[in-house]
Amino acid sequence: MNLVFLNRFEKEGEQEGVVTAQLSIAEEFGEWHVWWHEPGKTGIPAQESWYKGTEWEQMIAEFRARLSEKRQAGYRPLVEFAAGREQASAGRAAFLRKLDYYAEQHADDALFEALRRWRNGQAANEGKSAFIVASNRLLKLVSAFKPQTMDELLQIPGFGEYKAGLYGQDLLALTAAVDRQTAFPLDWVEEAVDGAAAEQWAKDKQEERRNGATSKRELKRKLLEAIRAGKTLDEMEPLFAASRRELVTCIEELDKEGYDLEPLIAAELETVPPQLVEQAWSAFAKTGGRYLRPILQKLYDEKKLDEKALSRAYEWLRLLRIRYRGANIDISEPPGAEAGERHERSESA
Repeated sequence: MNLVFLNRFEKEGEQEGVVTAQLSIAEEFGEWHVWWHEPGKTGIPAQESWYKGTEWEQMIAEFRARLSEKRQAGYRPLVEFAAGREQASAGRAAFLRKLDYYAEQHADDALFEALRRWRNGQAANEGKSAFIVASNRLLKLVSAFKPQTMDELLQIPGFGEYKAGLYGQDLLALTAAVDRQTAFPLDWVEEAVDGAAAEQWAKDKQEERRNGATSKRELKRKLLEAIRAGKTLDEMEPLFAASRRELVTCIEELDKEGYDLEPLIAAELETVPPQLVEQAWSAFAKTGGRYLRPILQKLYDEKKLDEKALSRAYEWLRLLRIRYRGANIDISEPPGAEAGERHERSESA
């Protein structure tokens, strides 16, 4: 599980003095979790689950609403986080919008695509969602402003020292290969970009995200229909305006929501040699399967796989991982055993 946000809060209690609480946001395989911890009436820490699901907008809305309640109850953060700073400084928020707007208009398409390929490969290697490694927004900023040094990279909003330390050299190796017409620091953007245009663009993007959430729900509904009709991924791919990678990600989300996907998984794994399935299952039993690359390296020689073959290998491993995690069986049971009984939701769910 990847910890995305963590902060502590305090309030003055009537009898117990200072009361300390903790708020955290974590992500695991595309599912968001928001927790609030504070002392219970008996002094034993109590946990409140504010959100669990895959929708970013819903998570943020619930986060803000519940945090507002805690603030009204007297809690104050020990460290003011980004949302609070933006609300306190409209000027800073407007400048960030201008940076994003400029990046959207002036991104180097070839560099962005190279960054995206690097990001997706790195995410697969680490077993993380791609946007945890670097969001498309962050890649747009990098492809537009083309930082050439670590100091310049740290001036890109969203890049702190930790992330720069992890990925900075890889990113700078890509940006070093392209020409740059602009300069750092980026304060020149303030005058170069029209504020009203940037604000309207931000509003339009927000509306797109809302529509995107609706479209994703519709994609999941149609995907379930295709699965129940017995279609394979090869048959589904031409039917959807989505890549196979996106379809498998949706399948993983449907699994988390409790749908029975075993017929599809069984059909897809029929094309995989049984000995590879057995070896992968044994590896899942030892590691839990959070990181897929070490398992893939035990099964294949990566240097001999082209991009399509590598993608297909990760694909069947992701599907087998769904079966493994859903199986309520002893880890010594053979991989051909049926997955544990899953709750299948009705058509109207």
